[in-house]
Amino acid sequence: MAGRLRLASPVTWVALLGGLAALSFAAMVSLTFLGGQVFNGTLPLVIGVTCAGIGILPARRQPRNPVGWLFLVTGACLFLSTDGSDYALLAYRMGHHLPLGALALALDQLWGTGLVLLFVVILLFPDGRLPSRLWRATLWIFGTVYAVLQVATAVAVANAIAAHPIRVDSNGGLSVVDHPAGWYNLIQGPGTVVLIALTLCFVARQALSWRRSSNERRQQLKWLASGAAVTVACGVLSSTLSSSASAMTIDTSIPVPRRLLIPAGLSR
Repeated sequence: MAGRLRLASPVTWVALLGGLAALSFAAMVSLTFLGGQVFNGTLPLVIGVTCAGIGILPARRQPRNPVGWLFLVTGACLFLSTDGSDYALLAYRMGHHLPLGALALALDQLWGTGLVLLFVVILLFPDGRLPSRLWRATLWIFGTVYAVLQVATAVAVANAIAAHPIRVDSNGGLSVVDHPAGWYNLIQGPGTVVLIALTLCFVARQALSWRRSSNERRQQLKWLASGAAVTVACGVLSSTLSSSASAMTIDTSIPVPRRLLIPAGLSR
């Protein structure tokens, strides 16, 4: 019984998730350089480290608040996704014949999960509570739409892995997922639009709460806005580097980052 209690304690789960994030981050650094994907590592490095660092403290001190846990899982998802794409690049594009390539391609899809969890954090920040049934229903709709996208992506990934040869683009992602077509595109396109629209509603909720907030709440909202500003700045920088690399690709075949391209149900 004591062992079960220790396993279920918040400190244990923080240690497990924090350890997973740390190990996947260490792997990401190595794989990013081995695969020549330094630009691709910029965004998960900044956002992932920040999320994992921010999530540890509230997850330990306020285990019933989901925000800290969401931050921790977000960091781990971004690191693992980058690990997967870089590993798949080495296995399928650079001819290293590594094992577990299919697992790497599956891990690559966690990029979208990390982004979606960040969107949920915007809605639940800072105490993890929703003020009304309307927002709870909105969150359920958001989760349902993303679940549908995940099922569609899983089917597309399974079909792509079962096919021969497996088509992986220059950044380690499945071509069928990063460039959706046919039935998958018909599901992915509208679903992504719905998720983006609901995310804007989440942002609007936080913006409207500013006027009726206390000083402490306003300070928390400032932290949230600052984090969002850093994320956008990193996104612009990564996009700029991607454009520069695209021009270089024409002559030197240097892989082009795609971390800001989010076709496959927010997978990138």
